[in-house]
Order: sequence, then structure tokens, then C-alpha cells
Amino acid sequence: MFSMFGSTKKDKEMTPQVQEKLLADPQVQALMQKAGTDALNDPKVQAQMVETCKQKFPEYATAAKDKMQEWAADPAVHAQAKELGNSALAFAGDAGNQLLGHIEQGPSGVRVLAFFASVASAANAILSLINVFSALTHVIMYMVSIYQLLFALTTVLFEAKPEWIVKAQEITTLPISKYQDMLLENAKFLSLVGGRGLFYIFQGTLWLAMASFTDLLNLASGLFLIFIGVIHVLMYFGIAPKHVSDKLRAGYSAVITPA
Repeated sequence: MFSMFGSTKKDKEMTPQVQEKLLADPQVQALMQKAGTDALNDPKVQAQMVETCKQKFPEYATAAKDKMQEWAADPAVHAQAKELGNSALAFAGDAGNQLLGHIEQGPSGVRVLAFFASVASAANAILSLINVFSALTHVIMYMVSIYQLLFALTTVLFEAKPEWIVKAQEITTLPISKYQDMLLENAKFLSLVGGRGLFYIFQGTLWLAMASFTDLLNLASGLFLIFIGVIHVLMYFGIAPKHVSDKLRAGYSAVITPA
């Protein structure tokens, strides 16, 4: 039934699936970790859950707001929230250990991380370029995505194994080696670990300029590239990856280990 003010259709009832997704949301989980054991009663946690619901499941926003006190008093929901938080910590712990493991390998491990950071940046740029309508509505951002794709493919050439480049040139028939030679001649800073580090940081800041807390791809790409860039700069000044890894692992263990 419709009235002069629009539809009178009620908001949808909250489902267990949506509840689980709200409890597992990274921003909600971050606040719950800070709030401690009674996190669901924390006003900040509740406000974030409502905000997340408005952004991701707007049709359930009213229902979520009404359910907050009920969830806070339900031991089963508390247990579910704790289980989801532990799963997230376990996943983060495994990913973090793999990252630190590569850093501990020294320059060869850092090179692997830099290669994947460049590939991830290229993939993110391609995803941004797929939306051709943004070329009309966000011309500058669309152009920056084109630059980022070119920059990422360029750094891939300096981090990939030489045999991969030869094979790629044979498959694509593109003058990849000639392009690399041209870069070595006219952009010599890319052949230096410190120069590449600054270039990674530059690429990272471009992604961060287009990022937000709801645009996680740009945010993750930017932070990862800056992280790789900083490691390269430290290597340039003689600080070995092993030293960096030791400090990171000490701080990481303190954060990831539940109190």
C-alpha cells in the first residue's frame, strides 16, 4: 500500500546471516577488541554496527538498531562475536607470519613481496578502469588509475625473475626487454633499491589519496606499497631486513596475542 509520503512497507527483519556479517565486520571487530569482554554493551561498538548496517545492509538498519540491547543481553551472541574475533585473529596471525617470513629471507624475500605488491596494485588499477563511466564522472581519478597500472607493470619488471620476462616477451611478442632497457637508461633510480623504495611510496600515496575506510582495496594497496617502499629505503641505508623483521615480529606478537 502506498501513501502520499511513499511506501509504508516495513523494514526487513534481521536475519542470522546479516547478524553474523555485522559481527565479523573488520571495523566492528577492531572496536570489540578494544572494548574487551563486554564489547556488545559498548556504545561505540553498537554505533559502529548500526553504521555498518546502514552502509552494507540499509534495508536492515532499523532492525539492527532495535536488536542492539537484545544482542547485548544474549550470551549466545557474545559467544558468536568472540568466536568470529578469534577466527579473524587466527587469519591475521597466519598472514602476518607469512609476511614476516618473507622479510626474514632478506632481499630475495622482500623482492617476492614487492612483486606481489606490484601485481596487486596493477589488479586494483584494472578494477578501477573497468568502470568506464567513471572516466566521465571522475576524470582525474580515472587518469590516476591509468598511471598506477603503468607504474605497477613497470616495477613488476624489476622484481620478476629474468626468465619470466623472457617468457612473457615470447608469449606476448611485446618489446618488454626494450622497455626495461629504456627505463634503465632514462630512469636509473629504478635500478637502485632506494629509488625503487621511493617509487613504491609514491605509488602508495596515490592509492591512499583515493582511499577511504569504506574503500578497502585502495587503502590496502596504498598501505602495502608504502610498507614495501619503507623496507627498500631502510635496505638502502644499510638496515638489513632481518633487523626490520625482528622489530616487527616483537610488536606484532604483542598485538596479535590475546591478553
